[in-house]
Amino acid sequence: MPCFWNCLVVFCVATSLTTHVQAMAILNSTTEGIDSMGTEVTTKPTTSGKDIILGSCIWAIGRTCPDKDVAFHLYTRQNPEESQLIYIDSSLPNSNLSDSNFNSRDPSKIIIHGYNANMNLHALAKMKNEYLAKGDYNVFYVDWSTLAKGPCYVNAVYNIQHIGTCVAQLVERIRDMQSSDIHVIGFSLGAHIANYIAKNVQNFTLPRITGLDPALPLFVTSPNDEKLDKTDAAFVDVIHTNALVQGKFERCGHADFYMNGGIFQPNCFRDNPLNPFPCFHHRALDYYLESIRTEKGFWGWPCSSYFAYVLGECPRTNYLVEVGENMSNTTKGMFFVETNGDSPYAMGKWTESIKPNNNSVDMNLNYESIIEATDDMETSSSRVERLLISTNQWEKLNYHFNDPYSGTKGNREYRLELHGVEGNQERATIASSSDDDVLFTTENPFSKSFWNELSKGRKDVL
Repeated sequence: MPCFWNCLVVFCVATSLTTHVQAMAILNSTTEGIDSMGTEVTTKPTTSGKDIILGSCIWAIGRTCPDKDVAFHLYTRQNPEESQLIYIDSSLPNSNLSDSNFNSRDPSKIIIHGYNANMNLHALAKMKNEYLAKGDYNVFYVDWSTLAKGPCYVNAVYNIQHIGTCVAQLVERIRDMQSSDIHVIGFSLGAHIANYIAKNVQNFTLPRITGLDPALPLFVTSPNDEKLDKTDAAFVDVIHTNALVQGKFERCGHADFYMNGGIFQPNCFRDNPLNPFPCFHHRALDYYLESIRTEKGFWGWPCSSYFAYVLGECPRTNYLVEVGENMSNTTKGMFFVETNGDSPYAMGKWTESIKPNNNSVDMNLNYESIIEATDDMETSSSRVERLLISTNQWEKLNYHFNDPYSGTKGNREYRLELHGVEGNQERATIASSSDDDVLFTTENPFSKSFWNELSKGRKDVL
């Protein structure tokens, strides 16, 4: 697989360059102008004579930040239509962020496009409208289109390290303004830039990164510190729409969502039967854009692995989690999501979602199905767990048990065991999978009162 992608990319670059042959050049220029705030902006030469240019392909070698080819555009409710060009340097006094419409009390969204695109990419460009219609936000767009031009995918991959370094400076200047609610949203190759942002930010962990179909080519065998992964932020959520082709297949976040299976998207073949792949890839943008203000919401259900999903072992359950902008940052795992084939894509919940709280939880435990199933199953140490799985109840229990020490939901896994005791009496124990902390024990695991106690969300259990 790595050889296939490497050969494919090199072949595409080589053949495309035959029609774009230009002289080798060294880029070294100074740009002056007035930004939308009326501030004179001078971008000093940043390449030190080390850039390599072949046709439209630029290898940004030895560059430093700020860089005229890494531009930051700010939108707020004070300027929803025309962006403010933000000049970011190594210190706040040398930057113009404090002179802009940036409000430190508002959350900041940093949106990054991918390969062969710019900040005006259809659904990506519409995100500012959705955020500003929803509330007060600082919406930053990172435009690195000069260093992301096609057909130069190989050098675009090389350049993302430099882009990440410059965006990290933006994050640090936001922090200098006493603001910490920062959410990085990257599409395709832009998702991997978030990794380099995280590596270059000093003494700060990004609260959230959202990867929208993170790019696959040239990242198949890359180590985690060279691509997006869950260590890059306190919470990383990933939407997969064209896995194994343009997007990554393996999990790379705390929560990974495989939309319609994560490889193909509905109605893309209808709209472009000869080349549906751009549609597959860009649906990640469409889904996330709609998630910002949707009333129905995108909802997914859990699965232990993609293999289990393919085998049909992960039917839709009553345990639902929301996908997209409004999801909970405690969500962990692999999830599958179904959408409509056309906008609006969100299908909403097919059943009432279970929302745990500190007092009570209605988990809708199917007592009758569990009792009925016991008649045909032998007694064993995993009997209760097998019964729960067979009736789609275990996911609910696993999600709703709280850590008795931290009080957080969904951060620890629990198991339900059946034990034989004297007189052939059975006992069920709920314990932590990691350290065997016992949360609850019952002497009669198949009594209706046991399941009723669980479904009521007893404080000493949930």
